[in-house]
Amino acid sequence: MKDLPYVEVSYSIGPIPIDDGRGKEIVTRFSSDIKNNGTFFTDSNGREFLQRRRDFRPSWPLIVKEPIAGNYYPINAAIYLEDELASMAVLTDRTNGGGSLMDGSIELMAQRRNLADDDRGVNEPMNETDGGVAPYPPYGDAQRWGNGVIIRGSYRIMVGKGKCGASLARSEMDESFAPPLLFVASHSSDANKTHRVRSSFSAVRDTLPANVMLITFKKLYGGNSTDYLIRLGHKYAVDEDEELSQPVHVDLATLLSGFELVSAVEMTLTGNQKYDDWINNKLDWVGSKPIAQSSIGDTNSTVTLQPMEIRTFVVNLKKL
Repeated sequence: MKDLPYVEVSYSIGPIPIDDGRGKEIVTRFSSDIKNNGTFFTDSNGREFLQRRRDFRPSWPLIVKEPIAGNYYPINAAIYLEDELASMAVLTDRTNGGGSLMDGSIELMAQRRNLADDDRGVNEPMNETDGGVAPYPPYGDAQRWGNGVIIRGSYRIMVGKGKCGASLARSEMDESFAPPLLFVASHSSDANKTHRVRSSFSAVRDTLPANVMLITFKKLYGGNSTDYLIRLGHKYAVDEDEELSQPVHVDLATLLSGFELVSAVEMTLTGNQKYDDWINNKLDWVGSKPIAQSSIGDTNSTVTLQPMEIRTFVVNLKKL
């Protein structure tokens, strides 16, 4: 689409033919002139980026026996490489395997269909089909039937100045991996009735800071029915961007449209207990307590998010 900061490539792969009796792995390779010297970065579960080096392990001397598979890593959301002059990031809408097998290139495996077990623990070939599978031994022979599955997805390719790969990827990776959901509703077709139609709606009152994501907004049932779970996340890590890697402040009182904030209580990440209770009951193994977070009082509804931090709150809201 016009004026977007990335090029999006959509793909549809399958069914992979196996009539020749050979399995196949389908990859996409993006090439550039970037001199990354065997170094690239992949996300860890969509959060921190980890540095990878081709044919290298940081904790033991690697003897290369698998030059391709040994340099593939799970890509949950993004992979990037960079040098002093340019950076390139590729964002995925689902987990792929990938790496940088040659300088300047990013390679991602989008689809595979194998006919032999690769001895990696599943004890069967990776031969997914749309028809199903017979029961496993001792109740059956685990034979599959039907055609190979079809995989559809997309990649977003971003290019920028030197040493900005992390900032490039962060700017779009959450939107790529978790795009907006389309909802459809129905109403009466009575021509004598007028219906109020809204072409768009956002529960967020104002645009969130560019480095903040509203991860969860969920109504809580049981107890007080006006309680909601809110989870906010800082999208950048330390030193990934000169401005966006800084701590950021968010006012819960002005966060949501159509609601007035009555009260807010910080919870642990999963929301199963109050954060203060966890701090007070936590065993002090090393002689120091966790760093105190910004408080939330009756007159202070502003919270601070540190780089990569996720904070969870139960808020009581009153509709306006």
